[in-house]
Order: sequence, then structure tokens, then C-alpha cells
Amino acid sequence: MILPRALSAGQKYAVTIAYGGKDAVVNTGGGNYYPIARDDWYPNGPNLTLGDYASFDMTFRIPKGMKIAATGDLVSDQNDGGQNVTVWKSGPQAVAGFNFGRFKMQENRIEKPDYLVQSYANEEPPDEVRSLLNYAQHDLPTQGPHEAESVALGNMSTVPLIKKALAEGTLSVQLYNEYFGPSAYKRLAITQQTACNYGQAWPELVWIPMCYFYDTTIRHQLGMDYDRGYWKIVTPHEVAHQWWGHTVGFSSYRDQWMSEGFAEMSASLYLQMVEKNPQKFISFWNDERDLLLERDKEGWRAIDAGPVTMGYRMSNSRTGEGVTRRLIYPKGGYILHMVRMMMWDRRTGDENFKATMHDFVKTYTNQAATTEQFKAMVEKHMTPEMDLTGNHKLDWFFDEYVYGTGLPTYKLDYTFEKDSSGDVVFGLKVTQSNVDDKFRMLIPIYLELADGHVVNLGRARVAGNTSVEQKVPLKGLKEMPKRAMLNYFDDVLASP
Repeated sequence: MILPRALSAGQKYAVTIAYGGKDAVVNTGGGNYYPIARDDWYPNGPNLTLGDYASFDMTFRIPKGMKIAATGDLVSDQNDGGQNVTVWKSGPQAVAGFNFGRFKMQENRIEKPDYLVQSYANEEPPDEVRSLLNYAQHDLPTQGPHEAESVALGNMSTVPLIKKALAEGTLSVQLYNEYFGPSAYKRLAITQQTACNYGQAWPELVWIPMCYFYDTTIRHQLGMDYDRGYWKIVTPHEVAHQWWGHTVGFSSYRDQWMSEGFAEMSASLYLQMVEKNPQKFISFWNDERDLLLERDKEGWRAIDAGPVTMGYRMSNSRTGEGVTRRLIYPKGGYILHMVRMMMWDRRTGDENFKATMHDFVKTYTNQAATTEQFKAMVEKHMTPEMDLTGNHKLDWFFDEYVYGTGLPTYKLDYTFEKDSSGDVVFGLKVTQSNVDDKFRMLIPIYLELADGHVVNLGRARVAGNTSVEQKVPLKGLKEMPKRAMLNYFDDVLASP
């Protein structure tokens, strides 16, 4: 933009830009419109860092009979001839967006927190899916092995499962409000999009892949078996971005790991606290670790390619274009997960972690946060047990996992015996290896009791490639435990 004259210091200016084109959305048939230009359909900065906040006033005109969902608050909704005209206004937001189509909509009003959650799904499948349906119904034999496939593909309407997205969105909002505090928003529209390989979240607006609404049988027949947990947590992950990336932005590409990683960790909370299935929770973190340790076609493991603070600069022809996705999502999630597990207390549970995250969200609402600011917030709330260097700093942890690429290996040797009173005595030897001499960690130790319950016994402090040994009397425990374990809940990112 070339100005006619030099600007005067301190004076306010307004710039109006008018432009047009057909590249914002693409008609995919059946009343479905794919929002192809989600991040650049309006004038904005050259780098989408989600840290530059502005207010938006938007008016949309769409064909009558369709519904639109957008960022901001709905100010007015009326029909003008053959068009539906809506006006949306927002407070400070990093981005603005919309989705529209021949939607059905259902909604839930939450009282605590005061929040409106809406779920939108298209009434008809797009042309690509419709062609698959027609092929299955007309071009395959009506008898024999293809008959079941024809029946499965014939049931591809997404509207019947609109309640699923609404329920997951509602429960996610309630859970994250409890753990992280209020977001900057009071409404969320969860909308269906025709792309099947990703979801995305803008303030008050989420795009969920259409294939999320399909069951595992149909996804298998469409060749979409690459879930690695994706289909299990896509809605909780995208809802979490109302906190991570939008309420709290990130300052630069070096801090983007907090947005994606924190959303991954938030989704794990959903599996643990809402679905209440410990095995799903553990499987989730096993999948995250596998993503970090698998080698890509260039021969790189994501965890070795560089620290999470390198962000998308990590992806290149040498390391592989997908290496950043396999790094900042799972490792960023692990970093916050490890903070939570170090703060966990046998008496108060997650209360200290919740206080940390509430403080972080409140302090940086509608601001771009940095990695060092998050570090300072965790140090503000850290427990005495976390102070492994005696200076009330977490340099040791951030140097290892945020700014470093280390991956320790752990081994546990143990014995159970009885003392003279009949109480169990637990003998343990914890060994840490494949690290440098400065590498420190709190390693959680768990017992599986005779009745099958798993309990956290405590944490061992280990520095460098060493072992710690101890005998622990378990007063009052008469029955021998089944086994002892390290990292039962994947508390520490380590070699399997």
C-alpha cells in the first residue's frame, strides 16, 4: 500500500479496502460450501501468529434457506429478497471466519459457565460422497461380498449424529472452564466441513471434518484408517483452541507449540475425566509418543529434529515436510501433561495445576503469550518437590523438554517382602540412562495393589545416568501388591 503522503505521528487513520473474487469458498454440492480461504479471505497480517487482536464488524449475504455461523455475536438476522442477511460484531479477536451451508442446527445453553454451544451439520452429502453412494448402490453387484458395503455407504447422512458433536462440545467447554478458567467467549458454533483430513478452530467457530460424523466401518471403506487417535479427540482438541490460540494467543512461531500442544493435552483430559476410561487415556499418550519416535521417509524421528520452539521452520526437504506436525502437537502436549503430573498431589489432586492454568489464562487473555511467560507462570505455582536445583526455577525442565531434544530411558527393579509386623516392605532401584549428566527428573512410582487398584506411591529424584535405591515400608499394607511400575500414566516422556 503506497500512501499519498507521509503519516503524522500520533494521528489516527482509517483505511478502506475493497476487493472481490470467487476464492473464499468452493461449492462442493448438496448445499455444502468448503471455506477454502479460512485465514486470508479478509485483509490481515502476513503471518498468522494468532497474537494480533482486532475487532470485527461483518455483514454476510447468503442464499435464502441456508444458515451461516461466524465469529463474533449475531447482531441481526433477516431475509432480503432471495438472500439471508446477517450482521456479526466481535470484541478483540486474532482472526475472523465463517461457515455456511444447508445446515441443521441444535444448541445447548450451559449455566456454569454461561455459554451457548451450537452444532451444525449439512442435510445432504457433497457431490464426491454422493458419487460414492451412487457407485455403491448401482455399480456393484446386489448380492455377494459387496452387499454389506453398499448398505454401509448408503447411510452417510451426518445430521443424525449432530447430537454427538453437540454433546462433546458442551462437555469440553465445561471441563476446560474448570481446569483453565473462563475463556474470552460465551458462544461456540461447531460446524461441519467437507474436508476429512483436519479440523480447525477460530474464535467461537469450529470446523469439524465431515468424516468425523461417520462410524469406523464407513471410514474404513473410505480408506480413512489413519486415525492414531485423531477421530477420538478431534472435537475436544478443536474446542480447546478457544483457550489455546485464541483466548491466549502465541507471540511467534517459536511459541506455537503451546497452542497445538495444549489443545492435545486438553483432549487427553476429556478422555480421562469425561469418558472416564484409563485405558483410552494411556493409549492416547502411547500414540503421541509413537508419533514422536517413528521415522519419516527422510529417516528422521520428530523428537530428534529439533526443539518444539523451532515450530514450522523445522519442516523442510531434509527433515520432511510433516515433521513439525509430529513434533509440536504430541511433544507440546507431553510438556503440559508432565507439568500437570508433577503438580499432582495425593490429597488435593489437580488443584495446583488448575490454579496455574487459571492464572495463565486470566493474565494473558486477548494477549500473545511467550514460552518464557508460561515458564514464569509455572515457576510461580511450582511445588517444593519440583525445585530440583534449589533456586525456585524450572530451567532444568525447560532446557530438557522445551529447548532440548533429550529422551531418557528408565528401568525399575523391585522386590516385595514382609517385615516383622507383617507389613509389606517395597525395595526399589530406579535407573535413568541415555541422558547427559545434567538431566534431572522426578520419576513417579506406582503400585498395582492386590485388588487391582493403582496408586501413586511417590516420585524418585534422579540426575544423570545413575540409579537410586531405597526400601520403603508400606505401613498397614499386609497383602502383597501385584506389581510396581514407573510412569503408569505416561507421566514423563521417555523411551517405551
